[in-house]
Amino acid sequence: MTNKLPRTSGVYQIRCNPTGKIYVGSAVDLRARWDNHRGRLRRGAHHNSHLQKAWDEFGEQDFEFNVLELVDEDILLWAEQQWIDKTGCTDENIGFNIFDTAGSPGNAFAQTWEGFIDPEGNEVTITNLYEFCRENDLDWPSMHRLARGKSKLKSYKGWTHKNSIRQREYVKTYDGFIDPEGNRVGPITNLAAFCRECGLDNTHMVAVAHGRLYSHRGWTCDNGREYHGHRTYTGFINPEGEQVNITNLSEYCRENGLNVIHMRQLISGERKRHKGWTWRPRDE
Repeated sequence: MTNKLPRTSGVYQIRCNPTGKIYVGSAVDLRARWDNHRGRLRRGAHHNSHLQKAWDEFGEQDFEFNVLELVDEDILLWAEQQWIDKTGCTDENIGFNIFDTAGSPGNAFAQTWEGFIDPEGNEVTITNLYEFCRENDLDWPSMHRLARGKSKLKSYKGWTHKNSIRQREYVKTYDGFIDPEGNRVGPITNLAAFCRECGLDNTHMVAVAHGRLYSHRGWTCDNGREYHGHRTYTGFINPEGEQVNITNLSEYCRENGLNVIHMRQLISGERKRHKGWTWRPRDE
């Protein structure tokens, strides 16, 4: 399918066949843009969380990429805007689009956002926040909420904004961490920042600190908490329809390219399917 797409500029839509919802966009190279979308969706790293959620639920086979109109590059944004308005794709009942204005580097609609502070503490002025997030693998709604002062959190992936409404009175300090070489490290204040600097997963390190995990990438914690071992899950059904017993779900997901949060949502019933996996608890 990809090889049949033209390498020309135009307006396109990504359609989820089971729901009929669409995502409308434009590109100077339609084939390259579809490859980019599909690659990010496969990795679970797409900038549009609504489209990503549908992709994870229904699977790649239920999505199709269609060219709506081939247009010259100099009127590309104008044409995209016409299709956004015509289809109503920003209505959550119709489409996945979050931003109701056509977005592309240097477009006339681009707004300048001031007050962002990057993970290194530098103040950054951003022109066209939507495109900036797409290029830097950031979630546009999360960054937008920070800028509008509507986020419940003070930061997103280390980014903050002067308008953030949540001001923490303190940052928790952790003691007792032991690195892979056996050296005691800490106390550690602001564990999230420490994990970013050391290439560690903050969620897993918190679990180690609280005894829910024994180790993460060789790191352990001597804090007097008793580790109760990994739970064994017996209700997972793999894409081939086979029931699979999984002990240490986090490690299994990392080794097999699965999202542990989505797999836990299968258990809770919040999600019906993840990359072909389902959940069916055994009869007691």
